[in-house]
Amino acid sequence: MPAHSLGYGTKAAHVKDVRDWAKRAGVDERAIRELRQANEQLRRKLLSQGGQGGLILEAVQQSFEDYEPPKIPEPKPSKKQAETEIAVLHLSDTQFGKVTRTYDSEIASARVQEFAGRAVKCIERHRAYATVDEVHLYLGGDMIEGELIYPGQAHLIDQSVFDQAVRTCPDAIARCILTLAAATRRVKVVGVAGNHGRPGSKHAGSHPRTNWDRVCYEVARMMVGKSERIAWDIADDFFAVNNVLGHRHLIVHGHQIRGGFGGFPFYGTAKRAWGWIDSIEQPWDHLYFGHFHTMTTGNLNGRWWFCNGTTESDNDYAREELSASGVPVQRLQFWSAEHGLVADRPIYLRTGLNGRGRQSTERA
Repeated sequence: MPAHSLGYGTKAAHVKDVRDWAKRAGVDERAIRELRQANEQLRRKLLSQGGQGGLILEAVQQSFEDYEPPKIPEPKPSKKQAETEIAVLHLSDTQFGKVTRTYDSEIASARVQEFAGRAVKCIERHRAYATVDEVHLYLGGDMIEGELIYPGQAHLIDQSVFDQAVRTCPDAIARCILTLAAATRRVKVVGVAGNHGRPGSKHAGSHPRTNWDRVCYEVARMMVGKSERIAWDIADDFFAVNNVLGHRHLIVHGHQIRGGFGGFPFYGTAKRAWGWIDSIEQPWDHLYFGHFHTMTTGNLNGRWWFCNGTTESDNDYAREELSASGVPVQRLQFWSAEHGLVADRPIYLRTGLNGRGRQSTERA
């Protein structure tokens, strides 16, 4: 079999065979020599580079030698005004008067002010891309601890229910409102009562409107004074409905919700929400509550529900009975007319924790 048929044989035989082929094909031998030289150069370069990477890169670079990239156009300045948004603060379960290893009325007041101050810093940052001139503050109940809600409670408080509701707590709420008013053009305060505001246990038979939370709200309103920039809605019923740029918020305390698993009533929340859709005459879109001292969020076919945290810490009852030991946290949100909920931000409170608290997602 001829050597050239399989590409094997001596170099002299191979060269002679290529020349014979070139003559028959009418190919110039000089072109053959140039191809051989180019092939040898490529072979040596490949061996010197130890692979094909550099060779391929050089080939790509050569192919782009005459390439002119397109010019990137300058962006047109936006003529759209910043979207208007409203900040929503949910303040609940402050339980002024409660005493634990890391909580008392003084720390409660300091944490309320910490919440207000850090919320203002978050609002200022949010203004980089939205107009935020209005704040809605939801006072969700259990603002005071009470003194006759359960046996032995009088031994776990640092002041009487009168001082809780008429002095300490309303003073903290009033200062919180004034902090928000100094940073925005309008503040709306919405308040509902909690179970700890009752004058006694739920079986004491007192009037439904007799509640120390409501007293606290009224005293705070007097402390703030009259202002066209501050509006109040203190609910006579167990609920309030507040309109935020077309989005209707139902605010309750949350003690009406029953049935839970793992320390939180997910099923009970859904059951109550579906019931309130029909039983509450005022239409509403989203639900806000507290009571369970656990910041949680859920969605029911497009209706958000938001459970708030608490400002207290080291609750022995929660640790023993519910196996829960949450950190002090409250909620800040931003809402727009077009997009609805824009941001939902927990504000973790560190005052009095000596470095043991979780860091906030907003380093305000």
